[in-house]
Amino acid sequence: MNKLLKANFSRLKKEASLWVVAGGTLGIIIAQAIDRAIMNIKGTVINPNTLNDILFELLPAIGIIFALFVAPYLGKEYSDRTIRNKLVVGHKRGNMYLANYIACFIGSLFIYSMFFVGGFAVGVPLLGGWQGDISTLITYILMGICITAALSSVLTMFCMLCSKRSLAAVLSIIIMFILLIAASSVYEALSAPETTNEIVSYTLDGVVFGDPVPNPYYIDGFKRTAFEFIMQFLPTGQGILIVHEEVTHPVLNMIYSIVITIIVNFCGIIAFKKKDLK
Repeated sequence: MNKLLKANFSRLKKEASLWVVAGGTLGIIIAQAIDRAIMNIKGTVINPNTLNDILFELLPAIGIIFALFVAPYLGKEYSDRTIRNKLVVGHKRGNMYLANYIACFIGSLFIYSMFFVGGFAVGVPLLGGWQGDISTLITYILMGICITAALSSVLTMFCMLCSKRSLAAVLSIIIMFILLIAASSVYEALSAPETTNEIVSYTLDGVVFGDPVPNPYYIDGFKRTAFEFIMQFLPTGQGILIVHEEVTHPVLNMIYSIVITIIVNFCGIIAFKKKDLK
């Protein structure tokens, strides 16, 4: 296992996709900070933008960013026949899988850290410091680490079980898109108000609204409970809650992410052991 990890970390340092994706993420964070600072100067926003508005903005879509690194990195295991060579010298499949997951998690964690490199280096001077309790910021950072672990496990499983490098890359991005769209749809559904005001008429003074009436799009009962669970459980859902600063059960969220990581890795190892490696 130690030899596998050492070899993986050595290759990780030279992985072009890791450095390109990390650099791109850093560039996006810096660009966001500059853009929000310009908006503040021009006065185009009612409430001035702060560090809170950019620091975790990419978190809901971070799985797509990770896929751009994980898929090429693990794809080389098959294209370069590295997996076959590891088996020939006697390495166990379970150890191979775990070593690859750990490398992908560390690489993804490095990409995630670019949020804070760019945010603190550029965002703080332009937008000011974090608005709120430092304990909340630390909680969000820890949740992000758990989200990174969960999404890395999903990407590792798909890429380790798919022998074709290009197909693995496409599937990884699609899966991350699906998770993002699912969480966004659930959040939008939960955001519907319980009541709404119908427009009665238009006047020179503006719009005249009637009395509040039940909103047909409001979700309640068991369906709402189910949707709230999905929102709390999905790593992408947790990312959206962090962006909107609506996290209510941070410890439970982290537990969910850890559970996903363990279950997905366990299933991935079992499937990889049974996979026919030509």
